[in-house]
Amino acid sequence: MEKEIVFTKRFLKNVDRVTDYLLEEWNAKVAYNFLEKIHSGVEIIKKNSAIGKPSKYKEGVRSILIKPYNRLYYREEKNSIIVLALIDMRSNPDKNRYK
Repeated sequence: MEKEIVFTKRFLKNVDRVTDYLLEEWNAKVAYNFLEKIHSGVEIIKKNSAIGKPSKYKEGVRSILIKPYNRLYYREEKNSIIVLALIDMRSNPDKNRYK
């Protein structure tokens, strides 16, 4: 049985911020492709939640690479997968609480 996917407010805020930037600086096609990559990543962890790289600092947190500079962090629970955040890897690494 597939687990339910739950998106945190932090994750949704991160996605909105990046999408707004892509729409402003690039175009709708680039933003759409970015959202498609996220959707594909979520589908991958939905089918195999153990596929992600384990965090060194937060127990139970894993991550997958969405683009060369964006990493999606998530945690598996009994009946769900909690998508925690989308982190831009180019930004200050000290601000990444999941590493």
